Amino acid sequence: MNQAARRIAAFSAATGLLTMATLANSGTATAEDNVLRLSAHDQVAAPGTAPRLSPKVESGTPGGKTVIAFSTKPLTGPAGYGAGVPKGFTTQANDCTEVAGLVAVYVCGPSGLRPGFVVPKDAPDTAVHWGFAYVPKGGDLAAGIEAARTAGARPADATHGSAKVVVKTLASAALNTVDHDLPPVPAGGTVRQQIRVHAIDGGELTVYFRFADGYLARMPKPIRFGGITTGPGATCTVGSTTVPDLNGWNLNCRLEPGDHTIGYELTGDAGQYAQHLRVATTYNIYNFGIWDSTYLRRLSVPFAAQGRPVLPRHGLLARDTTGALFGYSGTGVAGTPLTARYRIGTGWQTYSTLTSLSPDEQGPYYWGGMAPSAVTRSLGDLVARDASGTLWYYDRQLGDGNPFAPRVKVGGGWSIYDRIAGAGDLNRDGYVDLLARDKAGVLWLYKGTGSFTSARFKSRVRIGGGWGAYDQLAGGADVTGDGRADLLARDRAGVLWLYRGTGSGTTPYATRTKIGAGWNTYNQLVVAGDLTDDGKADAVARDTAGILWLYKGTSNPAAPFTTRTRIGNGWNTYNRIF
Repeated sequence: MNQAARRIAAFSAATGLLTMATLANSGTATAEDNVLRLSAHDQVAAPGTAPRLSPKVESGTPGGKTVIAFSTKPLTGPAGYGAGVPKGFTTQANDCTEVAGLVAVYVCGPSGLRPGFVVPKDAPDTAVHWGFAYVPKGGDLAAGIEAARTAGARPADATHGSAKVVVKTLASAALNTVDHDLPPVPAGGTVRQQIRVHAIDGGELTVYFRFADGYLARMPKPIRFGGITTGPGATCTVGSTTVPDLNGWNLNCRLEPGDHTIGYELTGDAGQYAQHLRVATTYNIYNFGIWDSTYLRRLSVPFAAQGRPVLPRHGLLARDTTGALFGYSGTGVAGTPLTARYRIGTGWQTYSTLTSLSPDEQGPYYWGGMAPSAVTRSLGDLVARDASGTLWYYDRQLGDGNPFAPRVKVGGGWSIYDRIAGAGDLNRDGYVDLLARDKAGVLWLYKGTGSFTSARFKSRVRIGGGWGAYDQLAGGADVTGDGRADLLARDRAGVLWLYRGTGSGTTPYATRTKIGAGWNTYNQLVVAGDLTDDGKADAVARDTAGILWLYKGTSNPAAPFTTRTRIGNGWNTYNRIF
Protein backbone atom coordinates (compact mmCIF):
# COMPACT_ATOMS: atom_id res chain seq x y z
CA MET A 1 0.00 0.00 0.00
CA ASN A 2 1.44 3.37 -0.92
CA GLN A 3 1.69 6.26 1.51
CA ALA A 4 -1.33 8.14 0.25
CA ALA A 5 -3.44 5.00 0.49
CA ARG A 6 -2.21 4.41 4.02
CA ARG A 7 -3.13 7.96 5.00
CA ILE A 8 -6.62 7.58 3.56
CA ALA A 9 -7.11 4.26 5.33
CA ALA A 10 -5.89 5.69 8.61
CA PHE A 11 -8.13 8.73 8.27
CA SER A 12 -11.17 6.57 7.54
CA ALA A 13 -10.44 4.39 10.54
CA ALA A 14 -9.91 7.44 12.74
CA THR A 15 -13.31 8.90 11.98
CA GLY A 16 -14.95 5.61 12.93
CA LEU A 17 -18.08 6.30 10.91
CA LEU A 18 -21.04 4.22 12.02
CA THR A 19 -22.96 2.66 9.14
CA MET A 20 -25.92 0.36 8.74
CA ALA A 21 -23.71 -2.34 7.21
CA THR A 22 -22.75 -5.33 9.34
CA LEU A 23 -19.17 -6.49 9.59
CA ALA A 24 -18.83 -9.39 7.20
CA ASN A 25 -16.39 -12.27 6.78
CA SER A 26 -15.87 -14.92 4.15
CA GLY A 27 -18.29 -17.34 5.81
CA THR A 28 -21.56 -17.25 7.70
CA ALA A 29 -21.62 -14.73 10.55
CA THR A 30 -21.46 -16.28 14.02
CA ALA A 31 -23.43 -15.18 17.05
CA GLU A 32 -20.24 -13.64 18.41
CA ASP A 33 -19.90 -11.51 15.25
CA ASN A 34 -23.38 -10.09 15.77
CA VAL A 35 -22.67 -8.80 19.27
CA LEU A 36 -22.31 -5.03 19.11
CA ARG A 37 -18.91 -3.87 20.27
CA LEU A 38 -17.78 -0.24 20.01
CA SER A 39 -14.47 1.30 20.98
CA ALA A 40 -12.85 4.74 21.17
CA HIS A 41 -9.20 5.51 20.48
CA ASP A 42 -6.92 8.46 21.13
CA GLN A 43 -5.96 10.45 18.06
CA VAL A 44 -3.54 13.26 17.15
CA ALA A 45 -4.74 16.23 15.11
CA ALA A 46 -2.88 19.01 13.34
CA PRO A 47 -3.78 22.69 13.55
CA GLY A 48 -6.19 23.74 10.84
CA THR A 49 -7.96 20.38 10.65
CA ALA A 50 -11.57 19.37 11.38
CA PRO A 51 -11.76 16.00 13.16
CA ARG A 52 -15.08 14.16 13.10
CA LEU A 53 -15.60 11.77 16.00
CA SER A 54 -17.54 8.65 16.84
CA PRO A 55 -16.67 5.19 18.14
CA LYS A 56 -15.33 2.50 15.89
CA VAL A 57 -17.55 -0.52 15.21
CA GLU A 58 -15.59 -3.62 16.23
CA SER A 59 -18.47 -6.03 15.60
CA GLY A 60 -22.24 -6.15 15.30
CA THR A 61 -24.69 -3.75 13.70
CA PRO A 62 -25.52 -0.43 15.38
CA GLY A 63 -29.18 0.40 14.86
CA GLY A 64 -29.91 2.73 17.76
CA LYS A 65 -28.52 6.14 18.67
CA THR A 66 -25.08 7.21 19.79
CA VAL A 67 -24.51 10.08 22.22
CA ILE A 68 -21.19 11.95 21.93
CA ALA A 69 -20.00 14.63 24.38
CA PHE A 70 -16.98 16.94 24.03
CA SER A 71 -15.03 18.30 26.99
CA THR A 72 -11.85 20.19 27.81
CA LYS A 73 -11.44 17.82 30.79
CA PRO A 74 -11.05 14.01 30.88
CA LEU A 75 -14.82 13.44 31.62
CA THR A 76 -13.96 12.02 35.01
CA GLY A 77 -15.84 14.64 37.05
CA PRO A 78 -19.51 15.47 37.39
CA ALA A 79 -21.62 15.65 34.24
CA GLY A 80 -20.91 18.92 32.45
CA TYR A 81 -17.59 19.60 34.15
CA GLY A 82 -15.33 21.11 31.42
CA ALA A 83 -18.01 20.65 28.76
CA GLY A 84 -17.20 22.07 25.33
CA VAL A 85 -13.98 22.64 23.41
CA PRO A 86 -10.94 24.91 23.98
CA LYS A 87 -11.21 28.63 23.24
CA GLY A 88 -11.05 29.37 19.54
CA PHE A 89 -12.29 25.90 18.53
CA THR A 90 -15.64 25.64 16.73
CA THR A 91 -17.96 22.67 17.23
CA GLN A 92 -19.82 21.12 14.30
CA ALA A 93 -23.05 19.13 14.73
CA ASN A 94 -22.98 17.86 11.14
CA ASP A 95 -25.76 15.23 10.78
CA CYS A 96 -26.28 14.92 14.54
CA THR A 97 -28.55 16.91 16.88
CA GLU A 98 -27.15 18.98 19.73
CA VAL A 99 -28.99 18.33 22.98
CA ALA A 100 -30.91 21.43 24.06
CA GLY A 101 -29.61 23.06 27.24
CA LEU A 102 -26.30 21.18 27.20
CA VAL A 103 -22.91 22.16 25.83
CA ALA A 104 -21.32 20.10 23.05
CA VAL A 105 -23.48 17.00 23.55
CA TYR A 106 -24.85 15.38 20.37
CA VAL A 107 -27.29 12.58 19.57
CA CYS A 108 -26.57 10.76 16.32
CA GLY A 109 -28.51 8.22 14.33
CA PRO A 110 -26.99 5.03 12.93
CA SER A 111 -25.69 6.77 9.80
CA GLY A 112 -24.63 10.20 8.61
CA LEU A 113 -21.76 12.61 9.16
CA ARG A 114 -20.56 12.52 12.75
CA PRO A 115 -20.02 15.56 15.00
CA GLY A 116 -16.65 17.27 15.21
CA PHE A 117 -14.82 20.52 15.68
CA VAL A 118 -12.49 22.83 13.78
CA VAL A 119 -8.96 23.29 15.12
CA PRO A 120 -7.69 26.83 14.50
CA LYS A 121 -4.50 27.12 12.47
CA ASP A 122 -2.83 28.93 15.37
CA ALA A 123 -3.99 26.48 18.04
CA PRO A 124 -1.42 25.60 20.74
CA ASP A 125 -0.75 22.10 22.02
CA THR A 126 -3.96 21.05 23.73
CA ALA A 127 -6.52 18.26 23.86
CA VAL A 128 -10.25 17.69 23.34
CA HIS A 129 -11.74 14.82 25.36
CA TRP A 130 -14.84 13.00 24.20
CA GLY A 131 -17.11 10.31 25.55
CA PHE A 132 -19.72 8.15 23.89
CA ALA A 133 -22.62 5.98 24.93
CA TYR A 134 -24.71 3.75 22.68
CA VAL A 135 -28.48 3.70 23.23
CA PRO A 136 -30.31 0.80 21.51
CA LYS A 137 -33.78 1.21 20.04
CA GLY A 138 -36.25 1.84 22.87
CA GLY A 139 -33.40 2.45 25.33
CA ASP A 140 -33.12 5.25 27.91
CA LEU A 141 -31.72 8.26 26.00
CA ALA A 142 -31.36 10.36 29.19
CA ALA A 143 -29.24 7.65 30.76
CA GLY A 144 -27.17 7.51 27.59
CA ILE A 145 -26.56 11.26 27.71
CA GLU A 146 -25.45 11.00 31.34
CA ALA A 147 -23.14 8.07 30.49
CA ALA A 148 -21.49 9.99 27.62
CA ARG A 149 -20.93 13.10 29.75
CA THR A 150 -19.23 11.05 32.51
CA ALA A 151 -17.62 8.39 30.32
CA GLY A 152 -14.15 8.94 31.76
CA ALA A 153 -15.36 8.07 35.26
CA ARG A 154 -16.87 4.73 34.17
CA PRO A 155 -15.09 1.54 33.12
CA ALA A 156 -15.22 1.33 29.33
CA ASP A 157 -17.25 -1.48 27.85
CA ALA A 158 -18.71 -2.45 24.48
CA THR A 159 -21.28 0.36 24.47
CA HIS A 160 -19.57 3.33 26.08
CA GLY A 161 -16.10 4.75 26.62
CA SER A 162 -13.90 7.82 26.25
CA ALA A 163 -10.85 9.02 24.37
CA LYS A 164 -9.12 12.26 23.44
CA VAL A 165 -7.91 14.14 20.40
CA VAL A 166 -4.51 15.64 21.11
CA VAL A 167 -3.70 18.76 19.12
CA LYS A 168 0.01 19.12 18.43
CA THR A 169 1.60 22.03 16.64
CA LEU A 170 4.01 21.47 13.79
CA ALA A 171 6.76 22.77 16.08
CA SER A 172 5.98 19.97 18.53
CA ALA A 173 5.93 17.44 15.71
CA ALA A 174 9.40 18.62 14.68
CA LEU A 175 10.78 17.46 18.03
CA ASN A 176 10.65 13.98 16.53
CA THR A 177 14.03 13.72 14.81
CA VAL A 178 15.50 11.62 12.01
CA ASP A 179 19.22 11.12 11.36
CA HIS A 180 21.17 9.03 8.88
CA ASP A 181 24.37 6.97 8.58
CA LEU A 182 25.11 6.82 4.85
CA PRO A 183 28.35 5.21 3.70
CA PRO A 184 28.82 5.14 -0.11
CA VAL A 185 27.41 2.36 -2.29
CA PRO A 186 30.19 0.46 -4.09
CA ALA A 187 29.81 -0.56 -7.72
CA GLY A 188 29.11 -4.29 -7.67
CA GLY A 189 28.98 -4.41 -3.86
CA THR A 190 26.68 -4.00 -0.87
CA VAL A 191 26.67 -1.46 1.93
CA ARG A 192 24.53 -1.19 5.06
CA GLN A 193 23.04 2.19 5.92
CA GLN A 194 20.96 3.25 8.93
CA ILE A 195 18.16 5.63 9.80
CA ARG A 196 17.87 6.69 13.45
CA VAL A 197 14.54 8.03 14.67
CA HIS A 198 13.98 9.73 18.02
CA ALA A 199 10.20 9.32 18.27
CA ILE A 200 8.67 11.41 21.01
CA ASP A 201 5.35 10.53 19.43
CA GLY A 202 4.33 7.35 17.73
CA GLY A 203 3.95 7.78 14.00
CA GLU A 204 4.52 6.59 10.47
CA LEU A 205 7.95 6.76 8.87
CA THR A 206 8.20 6.62 5.09
CA VAL A 207 11.58 6.27 3.38
CA TYR A 208 12.42 6.93 -0.24
CA PHE A 209 15.44 8.01 -2.27
CA ARG A 210 16.00 10.75 -4.77
CA PHE A 211 18.85 12.13 -6.84
CA ALA A 212 20.71 14.95 -5.11
CA ASP A 213 20.12 18.38 -6.60
CA GLY A 214 22.87 19.92 -8.67
CA TYR A 215 24.38 16.74 -10.12
CA LEU A 216 23.98 14.92 -13.41
CA ALA A 217 21.63 11.98 -12.87
CA ARG A 218 21.68 8.69 -14.71
CA MET A 219 20.94 5.21 -13.47
CA PRO A 220 19.93 2.67 -16.11
CA LYS A 221 21.10 -0.05 -13.67
CA PRO A 222 19.33 0.80 -10.42
CA ILE A 223 20.59 0.08 -6.94
CA ARG A 224 18.76 -2.72 -5.11
CA PHE A 225 17.14 -2.08 -1.71
CA GLY A 226 16.52 -4.74 0.96
CA GLY A 227 17.92 -6.46 4.06
CA ILE A 228 15.72 -4.55 6.54
CA THR A 229 16.50 -4.73 10.26
CA THR A 230 14.49 -3.07 13.05
CA GLY A 231 14.12 -3.18 16.82
CA PRO A 232 11.16 -3.41 19.23
CA GLY A 233 8.24 -1.09 18.54
CA ALA A 234 8.79 -0.89 14.77
CA THR A 235 6.64 -2.62 12.16
CA CYS A 236 7.94 -2.09 8.62
CA THR A 237 6.75 -2.87 5.10
CA VAL A 238 8.99 -2.80 2.02
CA GLY A 239 7.64 -1.01 -1.04
CA SER A 240 9.88 -0.55 -4.07
CA THR A 241 13.17 -2.46 -4.10
CA THR A 242 14.66 -0.06 -6.66
CA VAL A 243 16.74 3.02 -5.72
CA PRO A 244 15.92 5.63 -6.72
CA ASP A 245 12.28 5.07 -7.62
CA LEU A 246 10.88 8.52 -8.35
CA ASN A 247 7.31 7.18 -8.39
CA GLY A 248 7.23 5.22 -5.15
CA TRP A 249 8.51 4.70 -1.62
CA ASN A 250 10.93 2.06 -0.43
CA LEU A 251 10.02 1.55 3.24
CA ASN A 252 7.07 2.34 5.49
CA CYS A 253 7.29 1.81 9.26
CA ARG A 254 4.83 2.25 12.12
CA LEU A 255 6.87 3.36 15.14
CA GLU A 256 5.96 3.44 18.81
CA PRO A 257 7.42 6.24 20.97
CA GLY A 258 11.10 5.70 21.68
CA ASP A 259 14.45 5.52 19.90
CA HIS A 260 14.65 3.37 16.78
CA THR A 261 17.44 2.25 14.47
CA ILE A 262 16.31 0.96 11.11
CA GLY A 263 18.93 -0.65 8.90
CA TYR A 264 18.85 -1.62 5.25
CA GLU A 265 21.20 -2.74 2.50
CA LEU A 266 21.93 -1.08 -0.83
CA THR A 267 23.52 -3.25 -3.51
CA GLY A 268 25.12 -1.58 -6.52
CA ASP A 269 25.50 -2.99 -10.00
CA ALA A 270 29.04 -3.52 -11.28
CA GLY A 271 28.31 -1.31 -14.29
CA GLN A 272 26.49 1.50 -12.50
CA TYR A 273 27.16 5.18 -12.99
CA ALA A 274 28.57 7.36 -10.23
CA GLN A 275 25.65 9.20 -8.66
CA HIS A 276 24.88 11.51 -5.76
CA LEU A 277 21.75 10.45 -3.88
CA ARG A 278 19.80 11.50 -0.82
CA VAL A 279 17.57 9.63 1.59
CA ALA A 280 14.24 11.40 1.98
CA THR A 281 12.05 10.60 4.98
CA THR A 282 8.67 11.75 6.19
CA TYR A 283 7.48 11.17 9.73
CA ASN A 284 3.80 11.67 10.35
CA ILE A 285 2.34 11.70 13.86
CA TYR A 286 -1.14 12.87 12.88
CA ASN A 287 -4.37 10.97 12.36
CA PHE A 288 -6.20 14.11 11.28
CA GLY A 289 -3.63 15.76 9.05
CA ILE A 290 -3.17 18.18 6.22
CA TRP A 291 -1.78 16.19 3.33
CA ASP A 292 1.35 18.26 2.75
CA SER A 293 2.20 20.44 5.72
CA THR A 294 1.95 17.87 8.52
CA TYR A 295 4.70 15.60 7.25
CA LEU A 296 7.94 16.02 9.16
CA ARG A 297 10.36 15.97 6.24
CA ARG A 298 14.04 15.17 6.45
CA LEU A 299 16.38 15.14 3.46
CA SER A 300 19.80 13.69 4.14
CA VAL A 301 23.08 15.11 2.95
CA PRO A 302 24.15 13.62 -0.41
CA PHE A 303 25.87 10.26 -0.38
CA ALA A 304 27.75 8.62 -3.22
CA ALA A 305 26.96 5.67 -5.40
CA GLN A 306 30.35 4.83 -6.88
CA GLY A 307 30.84 3.92 -10.52
CA ARG A 308 31.81 5.23 -13.93
CA PRO A 309 31.61 8.99 -14.51
CA VAL A 310 28.40 10.56 -15.75
CA LEU A 311 28.92 12.68 -18.87
CA PRO A 312 26.28 15.18 -19.97
CA ARG A 313 24.17 13.96 -22.86
CA HIS A 314 23.25 16.12 -25.81
CA GLY A 315 20.30 16.18 -28.15
CA LEU A 316 18.78 17.94 -31.12
CA LEU A 317 15.95 20.36 -31.83
CA ALA A 318 13.96 20.30 -35.05
CA ARG A 319 11.16 22.45 -36.48
CA ASP A 320 8.73 20.87 -38.93
CA THR A 321 7.01 22.52 -41.87
CA THR A 322 3.92 23.37 -39.80
CA GLY A 323 5.96 25.33 -37.26
CA ALA A 324 5.94 22.70 -34.49
CA LEU A 325 9.20 22.44 -32.53
CA PHE A 326 10.40 19.04 -31.31
CA GLY A 327 13.22 17.88 -29.09
CA TYR A 328 15.30 14.71 -29.31
CA SER A 329 17.16 13.75 -26.14
CA GLY A 330 20.46 11.91 -26.31
CA THR A 331 20.83 8.25 -25.36
CA GLY A 332 24.63 7.98 -25.34
CA VAL A 333 24.41 4.94 -27.66
CA ALA A 334 26.23 5.39 -30.96
CA GLY A 335 23.86 3.19 -32.97
CA THR A 336 20.72 4.90 -31.69
CA PRO A 337 21.92 8.22 -30.27
CA LEU A 338 18.51 9.92 -30.07
CA THR A 339 15.31 9.11 -28.21
CA ALA A 340 11.87 9.41 -29.73
CA ARG A 341 10.96 13.03 -30.24
CA TYR A 342 8.93 15.07 -27.78
CA ARG A 343 6.82 18.08 -28.69
CA ILE A 344 7.91 21.46 -27.33
CA GLY A 345 5.29 23.70 -28.91
CA THR A 346 3.81 25.28 -32.01
CA GLY A 347 3.98 28.67 -33.68
CA TRP A 348 7.70 28.58 -34.40
CA GLN A 349 7.12 29.17 -38.14
CA THR A 350 7.08 32.91 -37.37
CA TYR A 351 10.86 32.82 -37.19
CA SER A 352 13.10 33.02 -40.26
CA THR A 353 16.13 31.96 -38.23
CA LEU A 354 16.50 29.62 -35.24
CA THR A 355 19.76 28.67 -33.59
CA SER A 356 21.05 27.32 -30.28
CA LEU A 357 23.90 29.30 -28.78
CA SER A 358 25.47 26.02 -27.65
CA PRO A 359 24.44 22.38 -28.16
CA ASP A 360 21.26 21.18 -26.46
CA GLU A 361 22.61 19.63 -23.26
CA GLN A 362 21.26 17.61 -20.34
CA GLY A 363 21.20 19.71 -17.20
CA PRO A 364 21.83 18.69 -13.60
CA TYR A 365 18.96 17.17 -11.66
CA TYR A 366 16.77 19.40 -9.50
CA TRP A 367 13.75 17.95 -7.69
CA GLY A 368 11.76 21.17 -8.06
CA GLY A 369 13.16 22.15 -11.46
CA MET A 370 15.35 25.16 -12.14
CA ALA A 371 14.35 28.50 -13.61
CA PRO A 372 16.79 30.26 -15.93
CA SER A 373 19.97 30.85 -13.97
CA ALA A 374 23.73 30.41 -14.12
CA VAL A 375 23.03 26.67 -13.87
CA THR A 376 21.09 26.62 -17.17
CA ARG A 377 23.03 29.21 -19.17
CA SER A 378 25.26 26.78 -21.10
CA LEU A 379 22.59 24.14 -21.78
CA GLY A 380 21.44 25.41 -25.15
CA ASP A 381 19.82 28.85 -24.94
CA LEU A 382 17.97 29.63 -28.15
CA VAL A 383 17.70 32.78 -30.27
CA ALA A 384 15.12 33.35 -32.98
CA ARG A 385 14.70 36.12 -35.53
CA ASP A 386 11.22 36.98 -36.76
CA ALA A 387 10.17 38.40 -40.13
CA SER A 388 10.45 42.00 -38.89
CA GLY A 389 14.12 41.52 -37.99
CA THR A 390 13.54 41.36 -34.23
CA LEU A 391 15.73 38.92 -32.34
CA TRP A 392 14.27 36.99 -29.41
CA TYR A 393 16.05 35.08 -26.66
CA TYR A 394 14.74 31.82 -25.15
CA ASP A 395 16.45 30.86 -21.87
CA ARG A 396 16.85 27.19 -21.03
CA GLN A 397 15.12 25.95 -17.89
CA LEU A 398 14.75 22.60 -16.18
CA GLY A 399 11.86 20.53 -15.00
CA ASP A 400 8.54 22.18 -15.91
CA GLY A 401 7.80 20.26 -19.13
CA ASN A 402 9.13 22.94 -21.49
CA PRO A 403 12.89 23.31 -21.94
CA PHE A 404 12.55 27.04 -22.64
CA ALA A 405 11.25 29.94 -20.59
CA PRO A 406 9.06 32.61 -22.26
CA ARG A 407 10.96 34.62 -24.83
CA VAL A 408 12.77 37.90 -24.10
CA LYS A 409 13.23 40.59 -26.73
CA VAL A 410 16.86 41.28 -27.68
CA GLY A 411 16.19 44.04 -30.18
CA GLY A 412 15.41 44.96 -33.76
CA GLY A 413 17.53 45.47 -36.86
CA TRP A 414 18.79 41.91 -37.19
CA SER A 415 17.55 41.59 -40.79
CA ILE A 416 20.91 43.01 -41.93
CA TYR A 417 22.36 39.54 -41.39
CA ASP A 418 21.92 36.60 -43.75
CA ARG A 419 23.39 34.05 -41.36
CA ILE A 420 23.07 33.81 -37.55
CA ALA A 421 24.73 30.95 -35.66
CA GLY A 422 25.42 29.99 -32.09
CA ALA A 423 29.09 30.17 -31.15
CA GLY A 424 29.27 28.65 -27.67
CA ASP A 425 31.50 30.40 -25.16
CA LEU A 426 34.16 31.74 -27.52
CA ASN A 427 36.09 33.96 -25.11
CA ARG A 428 35.76 31.53 -22.17
CA ASP A 429 34.11 34.00 -19.81
CA GLY A 430 31.29 31.60 -18.89
CA TYR A 431 28.69 33.18 -21.19
CA VAL A 432 27.47 31.90 -24.55
CA ASP A 433 28.07 34.02 -27.64
CA LEU A 434 26.49 34.59 -31.06
CA LEU A 435 27.86 34.91 -34.60
CA ALA A 436 26.16 36.99 -37.31
CA ARG A 437 27.25 37.43 -40.94
CA ASP A 438 26.13 40.49 -42.84
CA LYS A 439 25.26 40.55 -46.53
CA ALA A 440 28.73 41.85 -47.43
CA GLY A 441 30.25 38.68 -45.97
CA VAL A 442 31.60 40.24 -42.77
CA LEU A 443 31.36 38.02 -39.68
CA TRP A 444 30.53 39.66 -36.36
CA LEU A 445 30.76 38.37 -32.80
CA TYR A 446 28.17 39.24 -30.17
CA LYS A 447 29.56 38.30 -26.76
CA GLY A 448 27.05 37.14 -24.20
CA THR A 449 26.59 39.13 -21.01
CA GLY A 450 25.05 36.43 -18.82
CA SER A 451 22.39 38.92 -17.70
CA PHE A 452 18.78 37.91 -17.17
CA THR A 453 17.48 41.45 -16.65
CA SER A 454 19.33 43.66 -19.14
CA ALA A 455 21.04 43.35 -22.54
CA ARG A 456 21.80 39.75 -23.47
CA PHE A 457 24.72 40.67 -25.75
CA LYS A 458 27.48 43.26 -25.80
CA SER A 459 28.18 45.48 -28.79
CA ARG A 460 29.34 43.52 -31.80
CA VAL A 461 33.00 42.85 -32.57
CA ARG A 462 34.22 42.43 -36.18
CA ILE A 463 35.88 39.08 -36.80
CA GLY A 464 36.68 39.56 -40.49
CA GLY A 465 35.50 39.63 -44.08
CA GLY A 466 35.24 36.99 -46.77
CA TRP A 467 32.80 34.80 -44.90
CA GLY A 468 30.30 35.02 -47.77
CA ALA A 469 32.16 32.08 -49.27
CA TYR A 470 30.31 29.77 -46.89
CA ASP A 471 26.73 28.55 -47.12
CA GLN A 472 26.79 26.62 -43.81
CA LEU A 473 28.14 27.64 -40.39
CA ALA A 474 27.94 25.21 -37.46
CA GLY A 475 29.50 25.99 -34.10
CA GLY A 476 28.96 26.08 -30.38
CA ALA A 477 31.01 23.09 -29.24
CA ASP A 478 34.61 22.02 -28.73
CA VAL A 479 35.37 19.75 -31.69
CA THR A 480 39.12 19.43 -31.10
CA GLY A 481 39.11 18.60 -27.39
CA ASP A 482 41.18 21.58 -26.25
CA GLY A 483 38.42 23.21 -24.20
CA ARG A 484 37.68 25.96 -26.73
CA ALA A 485 34.58 26.33 -28.88
CA ASP A 486 35.26 25.70 -32.59
CA LEU A 487 33.42 26.44 -35.82
CA LEU A 488 32.67 24.37 -38.95
CA ALA A 489 32.14 26.20 -42.24
CA ARG A 490 31.17 24.68 -45.59
CA ASP A 491 32.03 26.53 -48.75
CA ARG A 492 29.89 26.60 -51.86
CA ALA A 493 32.01 23.89 -53.48
CA GLY A 494 31.06 21.49 -50.66
CA VAL A 495 34.40 21.60 -48.83
CA LEU A 496 34.13 21.58 -45.03
CA TRP A 497 36.60 23.68 -43.02
CA LEU A 498 37.47 23.74 -39.34
CA TYR A 499 38.11 27.01 -37.53
CA ARG A 500 39.74 26.15 -34.22
CA GLY A 501 38.78 28.34 -31.29
CA THR A 502 41.51 30.44 -29.67
CA GLY A 503 39.69 31.60 -26.55
CA SER A 504 40.18 35.23 -27.58
CA GLY A 505 37.34 37.70 -27.71
CA THR A 506 38.93 39.69 -30.53
CA THR A 507 40.43 36.97 -32.76
CA PRO A 508 38.34 33.97 -31.74
CA TYR A 509 39.44 31.61 -34.54
CA ALA A 510 42.77 30.34 -35.85
CA THR A 511 43.50 29.86 -39.55
CA ARG A 512 41.14 27.37 -41.12
CA THR A 513 41.97 23.68 -41.65
CA LYS A 514 40.42 21.59 -44.42
CA ILE A 515 38.32 18.65 -43.20
CA GLY A 516 37.23 17.30 -46.58
CA ALA A 517 35.11 17.66 -49.70
CA GLY A 518 31.70 16.29 -50.66
CA TRP A 519 29.74 17.92 -47.85
CA ASN A 520 27.36 19.61 -50.31
CA THR A 521 25.26 16.45 -50.25
CA TYR A 522 23.85 17.79 -46.97
CA ASN A 523 21.32 20.57 -46.49
CA GLN A 524 21.52 20.60 -42.67
CA LEU A 525 24.68 20.42 -40.57
CA VAL A 526 24.82 20.56 -36.76
CA VAL A 527 27.64 20.33 -34.22
CA ALA A 528 25.56 18.43 -31.70
CA GLY A 529 27.83 17.90 -28.71
CA ASP A 530 28.51 14.42 -27.32
CA LEU A 531 25.88 12.02 -28.64
CA THR A 532 27.82 8.80 -28.00
CA ASP A 533 28.85 9.13 -24.32
CA ASP A 534 32.59 9.26 -25.01
CA GLY A 535 33.16 12.90 -24.06
CA LYS A 536 33.82 14.03 -27.64
CA ALA A 537 31.66 16.40 -29.67
CA ASP A 538 29.87 14.81 -32.62
CA ALA A 539 28.17 16.23 -35.70
CA VAL A 540 24.99 15.26 -37.55
CA ALA A 541 24.07 16.02 -41.14
CA ARG A 542 20.87 15.51 -43.16
CA ASP A 543 21.07 14.67 -46.84
CA THR A 544 18.57 15.63 -49.55
CA ALA A 545 16.75 12.28 -49.16
CA GLY A 546 15.96 13.07 -45.50
CA ILE A 547 18.48 10.61 -44.04
CA LEU A 548 20.26 11.73 -40.88
CA TRP A 549 23.92 10.80 -40.52
CA LEU A 550 26.14 10.77 -37.45
CA TYR A 551 29.77 11.85 -37.65
CA LYS A 552 31.32 10.61 -34.44
CA GLY A 553 33.89 12.99 -32.99
CA THR A 554 37.54 12.07 -32.51
CA SER A 555 38.90 15.29 -30.90
CA ASN A 556 41.70 15.10 -33.49
CA PRO A 557 42.08 18.49 -35.21
CA ALA A 558 43.50 16.83 -38.34
CA ALA A 559 40.57 14.42 -38.69
CA PRO A 560 37.85 15.52 -36.23
CA PHE A 561 35.22 12.95 -37.34
CA THR A 562 35.06 9.25 -38.17
CA THR A 563 33.22 7.78 -41.14
CA ARG A 564 29.54 8.59 -41.09
CA THR A 565 26.85 6.28 -39.63
CA ARG A 566 23.20 6.31 -40.65
CA ILE A 567 20.95 7.02 -37.65
CA GLY A 568 17.52 7.66 -39.17
CA ASN A 569 15.36 8.66 -42.08
CA GLY A 570 12.29 10.82 -42.61
CA TRP A 571 14.09 13.92 -41.35
CA ASN A 572 13.03 15.91 -44.41
CA THR A 573 9.83 16.68 -42.53
CA TYR A 574 11.91 19.37 -40.82
CA ASN A 575 12.95 22.68 -42.33
CA ARG A 576 15.36 23.43 -39.50
CA ILE A 577 17.55 21.09 -37.43
CA PHE A 578 19.82 22.54 -34.77
